Order: sequence, then structure tokens, then C-alpha cells
Amino acid sequence: MREDRSGVIRSLLGDAVRNRIPHQGDVGGIRCWRLTNSRPYPMPMTVGQGRSQMLDANEFGDAVAMLYEAAVVPEIWPRAIGRLAEIAGCTGGLLFAHSGQGTNWVASKEFAPVFQRFMEQGWMNRNARMAGLLAHGGTGFVTDHDLFTDEEMERTALYTDFLRPEGYGWGTATHVRSSSGDNIVFTLERKFELGPVSRRETLLLDGIRPHLARAAVLASKLQLQRAQASLASFEKAGSPAALVGSGGAVSTINPSFEALLGQVIIRARGSVALDDERANALLQKALADLARDRLGGTCSIPVPRKDDSPAFIIHVLPIRRQALDIFSRAQAMLVVTTSERSLQIETSLLCELYDLTRAEAAVANGLLGGLSVDELSASRGVTRETTRSQIKRVLAKTGCRSKADFLRRLAPLAHFPTGVFPGRG
Repeated sequence: MREDRSGVIRSLLGDAVRNRIPHQGDVGGIRCWRLTNSRPYPMPMTVGQGRSQMLDANEFGDAVAMLYEAAVVPEIWPRAIGRLAEIAGCTGGLLFAHSGQGTNWVASKEFAPVFQRFMEQGWMNRNARMAGLLAHGGTGFVTDHDLFTDEEMERTALYTDFLRPEGYGWGTATHVRSSSGDNIVFTLERKFELGPVSRRETLLLDGIRPHLARAAVLASKLQLQRAQASLASFEKAGSPAALVGSGGAVSTINPSFEALLGQVIIRARGSVALDDERANALLQKALADLARDRLGGTCSIPVPRKDDSPAFIIHVLPIRRQALDIFSRAQAMLVVTTSERSLQIETSLLCELYDLTRAEAAVANGLLGGLSVDELSASRGVTRETTRSQIKRVLAKTGCRSKADFLRRLAPLAHFPTGVFPGRG
């Protein structure tokens, strides 16, 4: 997997270097440079902690490389955001995707606790800064003074009741509108005592912005491709499947799922329902629990036969993705099995839904195949302690309290081809 990612990243960086950023000339005593086919030339300047610094070519290239790598490896985003904050003399920053379905976000290590409090206290619904940013309509980085006067900031609750009490109050931000309708916002935050972000610093960030925008859009497209690949795997196995977003709306279905329309109803704005009243009540409860993050594991709902249509079971599988994967809109997958055949899909795909590592996936497969701790350890050449530790991580990631709970929830969905067991060999 890592080798595949590296190849993608090398390809992206090659494209990035070939895409030139126009030279912006001398502005405010600082010269902004472009990327050429050979190497990124230096962009002098940033003020960090009150001290002038010189940004050399290697540092700038590393910052751009991190953006593209984060598009493929979401765990990189906090470091990439922190690096850009350092370049602009800011304390930290964050990237978030906001839509009617909710807000996914990731922040640098320093600013993450602050933004967590921001979300918990409900400030996203009264975010005057974001409203001003979207109304501004510019294509570059803007500062607080581009959006508000000093007097307006003194009258704005976001500044007086949250940012300044947290020690912040100055920042710069930009946004990109994705093809899916999400507002992707990137903001860098500075401690209040360090003063406002200067025009020189936003010019520097404007030089990097095209790469930031491309990386964000790329990450969103990669998520869509991964979702489509998962549905294609179920289709190949003959299993109807659909992806459900954070708002409970169906975002994508495979052809087999489409054939169920009638017993399954797709309503306005993509909301999903079942024609059978009792089954639909169970499905709506599962989706409501999912929205409140209370759906502990797979929920299986029997749907009775109707006319010539066969009975089936619809399984609601929560997708426990990396919290850092802000562009993942899917919260669950709906998978349908019939009484005539079980789900013909290898458990590796189900394990992927829960963000298991390869080692953890092998352990999960072993548990589903009925292996004991000793058998798992022997088949994989590891100690009992290692296996027990991996089992604990599998249970934690799948939201199960015990091995028995894990088997009860996932075993009905697992299928091993005859004579093949993924945990061995």
C-alpha cells in the first residue's frame, strides 16, 4: 500500500512542478516567485514569533510535497497544515469541509484542541468569519481586516467570546468550492499578541494556494473513487449495496441495489426508506443512531417478501474511517443479502470499512474463521501477546465489547471461498 501511495505522490508532484505559478513581481518589499520545470525558487520572508526568517527552496518544496501527500495519506494533513502555519508566521491552522450534511475537519496539533472546543460550543453555526469569507468572493487568502473593521470585530461574538479568550484573534483564510458542493476552507490562526497577518504573508500563501486547492480537490476525488471501488466489489459478488452520507442520504448505489427500488424507496434529497412499515422503522432508528454516533456495530434488518419480490436482509455497516480523512462523506454502507444466498464477499473489504491495518485485518479474518489465539499466533508467526494486542485494537475499532460480540455482529456477513482462509498461508 505504501509503495502504491508513493507512486501516486511522485506523479502528483511531477504534475505540480509542471504547473507554473505566475510571477507576481515585487509587492510590499517582497518578491514572489513561481515554480519552474527545474526547481522551486525561494520565496523570502515570513515573520514567525516576531523574528524574520528566510524560506529556502527545499523548505518550500517540502511544504508543497506535504500537501499532495496528505491528499493520498490523510494522516499527513496535521503536519502539512502546521508547516504552512510556520511559513506564514502563524500558530496553527485547520482545514475543514462544510456542507448541509455537516462539517469534517482536521487541524494542526497546536490548534486541534481549540477547534474541538469551537465545534462543541456550536460556533460553526454562527461563524461570522466563514460567512464573511464566502461573501468576499476572492480567490486568494484574506485576513480579518479584509472582512471586518476593528470596530466590527469588537462587536462580533466570535472574536470577543471565543477567539480572544482562547488567546487568538488574528488569522488568514481561503476557500475552494468543490464539485460536490462542499465549501473547503483553509485557515491559519495567529496568537492575538503577535498582531494581524500582513499582506506580505498572504502574498506568500497565495503562491502556494494553487497547490492547496489541487490537493483538496484531489483528496475529494480519491474518496469518491474509493467509495465506487467498494460498491463495485459488492456488485461483482452479486450483492446490492449503497453508501449513506452523514445526513442519512444515499450518495451512491450499485446496479444491484437499483433493482430493489420499490421495496427500497429513495426519497427527496436522497433519504432512504423501506416500503415495509415495520422494517422501515428499524432502518430509520439505525440511521438516527448512526447520525448520533450511537450505532455500535452492524444492524441487520429483515424485509419481508412482497408480491414477486423476495425477502431480504438489509445490513447497516458503520464506516469507521480515519477522523483525519475529512473528505470522506460516507458514514455507512447498506448491504443486502437474501435468504437464498449469503453475502459472497471476502471479509477483507468489511475490515477495510473499520480502518484496520493489514495485520489487524488478518487477525479479524482469523477470528471470523474460528481460530483461537494460539492458532492465530502460530499461523502468523507472532507471539500470543502481539495477537492479543491486535485483537483488542480490532474490537475497539469495530465497536465490539468482546470476541463473542464481534462474531455475532460480523460473522453473518463474512464469506470465505471453499478451501481458502485469509488468516493462513
